[in-house]
Amino acid sequence: MKGHGGADFVEVSSSAWSFWRAVVDTCIGLIAGTLYTFVGIIVVGIVGEEALSSLYWQIDLDPLFRASMGVFLLVAAVLAIVVPLAVVAERFAALRAVEAAARENPDAVPQRSLRLALQAPPAALLQTTGTVLFWCLAGLGGIFALGVFFTEDLREDWESWVALLVIVVLATGAAAVRRLGRRLVERDVARMDEQWGRWKRLVPDAEKGDADRRDAAMRAVAPRWLSVPSARTIVRIGSVLLTATLVSLGAFMLSVFMRQRCRTCEPVYWDEPIENGIDVLSLTSGAAIAVCAALGILAWVGGVILQFARERALSAWVADGAPRRVDVSLVAPLLSGNRSMVRLQLGLSAVGAGALVVGTGAVWADWTAMDTRAILLVAVVLIAVGFVIGWADARRSRRERQLARDALFPGDVGRVGDETRKVARERRRRR
Repeated sequence: MKGHGGADFVEVSSSAWSFWRAVVDTCIGLIAGTLYTFVGIIVVGIVGEEALSSLYWQIDLDPLFRASMGVFLLVAAVLAIVVPLAVVAERFAALRAVEAAARENPDAVPQRSLRLALQAPPAALLQTTGTVLFWCLAGLGGIFALGVFFTEDLREDWESWVALLVIVVLATGAAAVRRLGRRLVERDVARMDEQWGRWKRLVPDAEKGDADRRDAAMRAVAPRWLSVPSARTIVRIGSVLLTATLVSLGAFMLSVFMRQRCRTCEPVYWDEPIENGIDVLSLTSGAAIAVCAALGILAWVGGVILQFARERALSAWVADGAPRRVDVSLVAPLLSGNRSMVRLQLGLSAVGAGALVVGTGAVWADWTAMDTRAILLVAVVLIAVGFVIGWADARRSRRERQLARDALFPGDVGRVGDETRKVARERRRRR
């Protein structure tokens, strides 16, 4: 940490916050993987049944996909409850971390991402979650109660009354969560106001101090790893892959539609030249989809490797602590975005979530075409390994980013779109 006696931007962290941050990142990966699996099941189900019906029914994918949809709903319900609680725990740990940093150094200003995470009291999300769950359960319970009261069969079925009682108990629990969140928000308002008051006072000084020291430092040539390939090139590659994937999907669906307009429609037959053209379109677009998927995976892996190499190059370059001046845009993504290990954690968690949904669906459907135990074991291992990787990287992340801040004076860097609500309103007014 710089010791010039003024306000400084510092990388704030703690063991508790690192743990809960890794939990939240794992949950984000699980959400992404679950959603991708849901979309994949729909796409493969439609395409397989319409265009590859013989193979689709030969493998007997229909019961697997139907059971996996049930697993998707269960996983979504669990994540809807677990994720807000994990985020609340992470925000409380973040608040304690910034308070500890302030006690250690009253002039310390946490990184922008951490300040933005604390724009609202940590328990605000808990209060919101309780409110949403309460009204959802109240609406569901009200509709179900009307059915029970006015339908004789339901009224005489004891299971209906048990289900109604369960809904009432859950709604009561949601109301208790909402009240708890409100009390915690009221309790923490003073703590939040104290921190934000301090940050509003110190951020301009820290920004000016970094700018002055950056101007006074000698201009240096950044390592080639930090500038090649450029961010523009990476964005172009991603745009090309996305466009090619969408075009391929559109062409494939067009070939399916030209052959069969709907599930119950009679197949459409064309003259020989058109039939051959449809065959070529279907084959080439299907191959293009597979190629785009493979290239997308390779691009993601390559992006993680490239970022890891850049993090290593930056750490080695600033290890001597000598002040230097470079284009801040070269290092800002490495100081404010997700680390390469966090991106790897997200990817492993997403793949693990997909394997978990499909593997559990295979168990529910008694689908014997694959080793479900192996799939479920791989899913659990991927999720656990991803969590450990993200958690273990937290300490190194803080150390390396602080070294870069001390040598390069980048100021209050943040990801694109990272800004407080007040700054966002001011920017919109200037337009």
